[in-house]
Amino acid sequence: MNLQTNMKLYVNRLLYLRLAFLVVCLFFPMLSWAESTEVLTEASKMPEGVPDPKDLLNILILSICVFVILVLLYMLYLLKVLMDYVKPATERKPLLSNLIKKLSDAVPIEEEHSILTDHNYDGIHELDNNLPLWWKYMFYITVICGGIYIYYYHFSGVGKLQIEEYNQEVLAGEKEVVEYMKLSANSVDENNVKRLTDTKRIESGKALFLQNCAACHGKGGEGGVGPNLTDEYWLHGGGVKNVFKTIKYGVPQKGMISWKTQLSPGNIQEVTSFILTLKGSNPANAKAAQGEKYEEGKDTEIK
Repeated sequence: MNLQTNMKLYVNRLLYLRLAFLVVCLFFPMLSWAESTEVLTEASKMPEGVPDPKDLLNILILSICVFVILVLLYMLYLLKVLMDYVKPATERKPLLSNLIKKLSDAVPIEEEHSILTDHNYDGIHELDNNLPLWWKYMFYITVICGGIYIYYYHFSGVGKLQIEEYNQEVLAGEKEVVEYMKLSANSVDENNVKRLTDTKRIESGKALFLQNCAACHGKGGEGGVGPNLTDEYWLHGGGVKNVFKTIKYGVPQKGMISWKTQLSPGNIQEVTSFILTLKGSNPANAKAAQGEKYEEGKDTEIK
């Protein structure tokens, strides 16, 4: 059998193997693409079918790696074909066996007497075997990669340590929370409003209160034209939902205007949360209690 025929034979045998690798190259990137698209669509509300560029880069790297492995395997088989053709049949040895022997640097059993040491314990002799080549090369590569890692992350000023990446992610997350709160604040109403605990937003509510509400209710909520906001009695219901509703729609028959055209829902929530912090503050010259006593946890409106 000539070289050309032999090559064709091996190439045909490898056809299905190559097709299988090509399927892997195509299937896994498509699967990763679909997963990343689904996650992004649900979590970050991106348009369906638009994956993260980082995911695309990972998919590309994975595809290249699989393709390189395919090419290397193909070249290895071609090399085996050439070696089998050039060597006589009596001298041919399995390529994989030769490769393993070289990488392990193992001494055949019949030649172990050449590496015997003087150590002898209970008839047990010690062999002076060399470390396998694959182990040595992996160790050398590890040392080189370790040096590159140290330089890149500790001296170059380019690489970022985990604590730096963590701090950056925290800052980015805080910015996203702020942006989200800005977008979601306008969806607040008297049915879903929650009492705020964030210091900055309560301070914002205080500033709005002093600017818009203090003229009638006093700077400390002690009351004036309007009722006292620091005691347990309310004319139109206590609790975050009732107070929010009162500010939003006002009480026109008693002279309190509706603030929904002047303050955003988020601003009304901030003012409401600040007012609730005034309970029990006992300011000077507090106005007498009006309305009915409100029990915490009961958000029923008082007419």
